[in-house]
Amino acid sequence: MIQAVLFDLDDTLYPEASFYRSGFSVVADVLAEREVGDRDTILEVLETIHFRESREGVFNKAAKRLGFPEEWVSELVWLFHSHTPQIELPPVTMHVLGELCRHYRLGIVTDGHAAVQRRKIESLGLWGRVDCIVITDDLGRKYWKPDPTPFVSCCRSLRVKPHEAVFVGDHPERDIFGAKRAGLTAIRIRRPDGFFRDREDLPHAKPWRTITDLMELPRLLEDESPISMEGENGRETVAHDISLV
Repeated sequence: MIQAVLFDLDDTLYPEASFYRSGFSVVADVLAEREVGDRDTILEVLETIHFRESREGVFNKAAKRLGFPEEWVSELVWLFHSHTPQIELPPVTMHVLGELCRHYRLGIVTDGHAAVQRRKIESLGLWGRVDCIVITDDLGRKYWKPDPTPFVSCCRSLRVKPHEAVFVGDHPERDIFGAKRAGLTAIRIRRPDGFFRDREDLPHAKPWRTITDLMELPRLLEDESPISMEGENGRETVAHDISLV
């Protein structure tokens, strides 16, 4: 019987694009103050590079296009990662978490640099909405997803066994494969605006179900039992000590 629902954070509980737009806005303000150009033009260049071209080396590419010194890049990267994000939890997410918390224990397992993820969680107001949050970076870089350790750690904190939990995430390897390795039932969310929405499922790590909106989740868990679908789910579990005493 499912007793807990665990979630990825970025592009699962909120659109990650809003975090990047928040950071680029701060960087654009600084570059405009240094007379690199018009703020809106700078912001457009940053967003075009990130959202339409590549998420790698955004500020290096912007330096070439906007003509500012590459020596500024490390400072801009620091500014981006250290800013307080202006992001909000979507109403749908608040509704779903509120509904699920009446029936299940709730948790979050998120990758990313710990300080950055904490600021996101704070801005989204998630500390009081779930029972457990595991930031994989707190465990060590080698324990980032898809390592099963953070999933098991969250289950342990919630006092449930992995097979009593489902995990909802957007990334086919980090989230779906990682959760299945740990023994959880995996549900993939493919948000229309998600960065990894078009990435194919891994042949050896198919999700139990796929949704496009969190609003589908409560009814899915109510109408269908992941445990009854265990054969279809085909979980490939790794043995872990999860003593609850």
